[in-house]
This record gives sequence, structure tokens and C-alpha cells, in this order.
Amino acid sequence: MNKEIALKWLKQAKHDLEIAEKNISIGGYDIAAFLSHQSVEKLLKSIFALEGKKIPKIHYIEDLGKRLHLSNQILDKVIDLTGDYTFTRYPDVAEQLPYEIYTKDIAISKVEKAKHIFAQLENRYKELLKNEE
Repeated sequence: MNKEIALKWLKQAKHDLEIAEKNISIGGYDIAAFLSHQSVEKLLKSIFALEGKKIPKIHYIEDLGKRLHLSNQILDKVIDLTGDYTFTRYPDVAEQLPYEIYTKDIAISKVEKAKHIFAQLENRYKELLKNEE
């Protein structure tokens, strides 16, 4: 993969995280959780691209994290976001509707976990970007 493709993934990842946070202020708590997952998925896929690996066509971010050999500390946060891909999208997965399940506190927690993952991986993707120059 080339740097241009990796940067597209990274820019979209950062945008998704920004919009996730904005959804909290309008009560879109399920959307904030979903976009937190999406931001991390895209961040991880950008790292695959920067490392010259084929980007897996999966949404299971725990698997992506394991393939990238993330530390257990980061992987724990990734695992917490993994289920949000399904639970936030499908109204028949749980007893309640997604927008009824996700609260402001849950949404804030999801966004904070995604931000933490970005912060923990920042040196890794910055170093990879530097190596691409």
C-alpha cells in the first residue's frame, strides 16, 4: 500500500472520531459508539497500509488489533469497542433498540477509549509516515 491510501484511512479515522464526539452533544449516543468503533477500525487499517500489508476486509477490530500485535493494554480498549459495530446497527440484536441502550456515559466512555487508542498508537503511525517520506 502506498502512503496516499494510508493517509486517506487515517484522515477518515480522525474525522469519524471527531464526529463521534459531536454526537454526544446531540444525544446520538449509539452513533457516537458506532463511530468510535469505526474510527479505530480505520486507524488500524491505516497502519496495515503504512506497514505495506494488505488491508483486511473485516470489521472485527479485535482481530485487526491482534494481527497488528497491539499491547494487551491497547487491545483491552479495542475489545471493548468491538461489539459496538453490531449492537449499534441492528435493532434486533438486543431486547432494546440501540438508541435506548446507549447512554451519555457509555458514549463518553467509548469516545474516550477510541481517543486513548489513537494516543497510544500515535508514535507508531507517525514513525511509519516518516519512513514513507
